[in-house]
Amino acid sequence: MKKLPILLILLFFSAQVFAAGCSDGSELIKSVSKDGTYFVYNCGSGNEQSSSSTTNSKAVAGIDIVNDPNIDFYKPPQKPYPTGKLYWFGRMWQMTDFNKDGFSDVLYIGTMNPNNIDMIGVDTGGICGGGACKGNKPLPSLFLGDAKGKLTYVPHLLIDKREDSGMSLGRQLLVADYNNDSILDFYIADTAVGTHNGFRDSYFLSQSSGTWLESSKTHLSHSNFEVFDHGAATGDIDNDGDMDIVITETNWKTGTALWCLINDGTGYLNKRKCGGIFSFALELADIDDDGDLDVLLGAHEFEKSIDFTGIVWNDGRGNFNKHNNTRLPQHKKRWGSVPEVSAADLDNDGDLDIVYSRAGVLYVGTAIQVIENLGNKKFKDHGIFPLVEAPDDFIPTHEGNEWNDFIEDIRFRDLDKDGDIDLYLSSSMSLKTDGMVLLNQGDFAFELLLPNVAKKYVTIDYKAPVPLSEEQKAEEKAVLDEIAAFEAELEVELAQ
Repeated sequence: MKKLPILLILLFFSAQVFAAGCSDGSELIKSVSKDGTYFVYNCGSGNEQSSSSTTNSKAVAGIDIVNDPNIDFYKPPQKPYPTGKLYWFGRMWQMTDFNKDGFSDVLYIGTMNPNNIDMIGVDTGGICGGGACKGNKPLPSLFLGDAKGKLTYVPHLLIDKREDSGMSLGRQLLVADYNNDSILDFYIADTAVGTHNGFRDSYFLSQSSGTWLESSKTHLSHSNFEVFDHGAATGDIDNDGDMDIVITETNWKTGTALWCLINDGTGYLNKRKCGGIFSFALELADIDDDGDLDVLLGAHEFEKSIDFTGIVWNDGRGNFNKHNNTRLPQHKKRWGSVPEVSAADLDNDGDLDIVYSRAGVLYVGTAIQVIENLGNKKFKDHGIFPLVEAPDDFIPTHEGNEWNDFIEDIRFRDLDKDGDIDLYLSSSMSLKTDGMVLLNQGDFAFELLLPNVAKKYVTIDYKAPVPLSEEQKAEEKAVLDEIAAFEAELEVELAQ
């Protein structure tokens, strides 16, 4: 199905008119931003050149793009050829319309296949004997879709001319139109496999030829910057109409927690420190509904040095002062690992609620935490929704254990077409949790559907049942009444 124009895509996120009005008594005038991704409200009796006019706008976040309800959504294959050969593990993906043909495409990233595997320690930092893993680094994998959901692998469209091209461990895939040409680009946060020192990231910008060129050398202020950016997100953090990037770091020597890559409008990203608190999971969302994007952070709550789970508020200029924060409820006793976080309006009250992916020590067991946004920076924890629970006597020795089914991505769609937002959960390494769905039942109650049951809601041709009209309901009731009357008469006759 062809999509609505992009000006309608973000209507939901920009339709709220500011109630304060204009200081000169004039009405707010709505217009479209230069890049077509949000609405702008100007003061001043229709005179766009008035020097006294002010501008208010809702900042766009990456979660708005990947959860766009106008993009046909379905469960993509977990390991389409040749990703099973290209990537050792961690085939994370994003689904959107990359080539603007009206059909959903899928982009995968993953982890290299090292040729010097030597397992030591308890996590990916010891896979290659405690040093950097060596071997060929794969590129991302783009699959273009058609009307039936058939995916075609198009490796020739992604170009990486770096001498040491490709990914070590692609951890976050950030999709947005960074160079403002109305075509989506993507940034890959690369944590590295074999160490916790990080690896340089990758930055692919769309070209007029219909390809995407890795552009770090020309469009990043620090093209070979290496950081363990386990968390990363994109959004317009300084409200200037272009998409920026925020990545995490846990540098105890310098105290650096967040790096912000600020877009100059052409796709060139300038790196600067921007505050924050040590964390592993990160998302950008306007939680206090003040028009700018705040940072949602998730911790390894078992560790005292990285135990902040909560929100650091935006000062309006893209800075996140660590003292301007709100802690959120933790569940460190059993579910203290927080690998992912996201946000959506789950109760249709106009503000964004928060969903955390949680796991136990060494990622044993899997759960989801849902937190209701009450407004005015107040929140209510609706607790833990267990997805996979290990036996009480199970003792892990490594992250790569049989009970590691953690949720890598949380996506939001009205899957059952009933007017509220449901949760789609993905895990590239688990058959138990990949494709699980939490159907929203209202009032923060959710029905958990296992992948084999949930699949009917995430096929490309799923159609919700058509509601019966009042006339059809009356006819159905009349038939049922007639059957009930007949059964009653038959019962009387048989009893005689």
